[in-house]
Amino acid sequence: MDDVGYFLSKPGTFERVPHLLLLSNARSLDLERLIADDLMGAVLLYKYTVLGCGIGTFTTNDRSGRGTLVAPAGLRSTIAEMVSRWLMDRGTRAVLISFRDVDTAKRQEDPSKGRLPGDPAANGRNARWAWREREIPDYLPLEKTFDATLAKIGQRTRRNLRYYRKRAEAELGCMFLPAVQIDKREFLEFNRECMYAVPAKAAGWRYDSLREVSTPLFMGIKDREGRWLSLLGGRRHHAWTEILWQMNRDGLSSYSLSLVMRSYFMEHEISHGMTKLYMEGGTAHPMRFSFVNDKVTDLVVMRRSRLALLIPRLAKLFIKPDNELALMLLDKSLYGDSQEKSELLPSAEEEAN
Repeated sequence: MDDVGYFLSKPGTFERVPHLLLLSNARSLDLERLIADDLMGAVLLYKYTVLGCGIGTFTTNDRSGRGTLVAPAGLRSTIAEMVSRWLMDRGTRAVLISFRDVDTAKRQEDPSKGRLPGDPAANGRNARWAWREREIPDYLPLEKTFDATLAKIGQRTRRNLRYYRKRAEAELGCMFLPAVQIDKREFLEFNRECMYAVPAKAAGWRYDSLREVSTPLFMGIKDREGRWLSLLGGRRHHAWTEILWQMNRDGLSSYSLSLVMRSYFMEHEISHGMTKLYMEGGTAHPMRFSFVNDKVTDLVVMRRSRLALLIPRLAKLFIKPDNELALMLLDKSLYGDSQEKSELLPSAEEEAN
């Protein structure tokens, strides 16, 4: 949860209201004098709203599971279950919590530890519980030198990192700037000239939000005429570095500017002693195959009601298909076969109650 202000302000498809839930063994908590020893755990969730109205859905907002649930490893699944039950008892329609759980093998050795409510016995009349474990590319290890790092990356990616950087330097006069100086107006203009340009509001947030980061990184590359080719925003924490976003000029796809920028970025960060490279939101580039993998657990709870069944339709219409919330809500295993779907609908007597 480092640099939490940055992530709290991040724009999305729906308006989100952040909620921090704290769990403690104490009967009461004095928030003004709160210390870490008072807590069992903490979970950062977002309540989704449409046109200012809540839709009864709470989710974590980090598909990597790194910045969502803080607790000792052996308690994380228990904390996730407790928070989900607490929300469901208060009328919530759907909950999704993604987090880094204890090692799967350890849980199988002792099912009483880290047990998640995915068993059929845990699926009550009022809600259906489901969970899954997925493996994700987590980070790229950075060696002591740039060449040593490249040596451990796939051959094709290693070749491309070198080739496209040399080509951009030879043909475009590419120059690397480790500390960008640019005003907001020029930044927004460059966004409009980029591949996959984001809305002006989101671009403005990118520019302003780096102030919320304790150790921000703002780097770029220019051509020989002084035009921006790529801009990159990131952050450092202890010995690791993270790419938060990247913008690349349109019309130059043959130069693979994204890869050129990352090549400079990696070399610069290695020279400053960084040992791990993270990419916020992940990457589709083949370099992900050189990342160290880790496991993320997704726990989802869906209320059994007619109104709750509309949530997957909203997900299909408004949420990007690669979003973990959409993937979970559209997962048919949450609803079972057609017979089970009918069981999800409450009877007239249940509705009356």
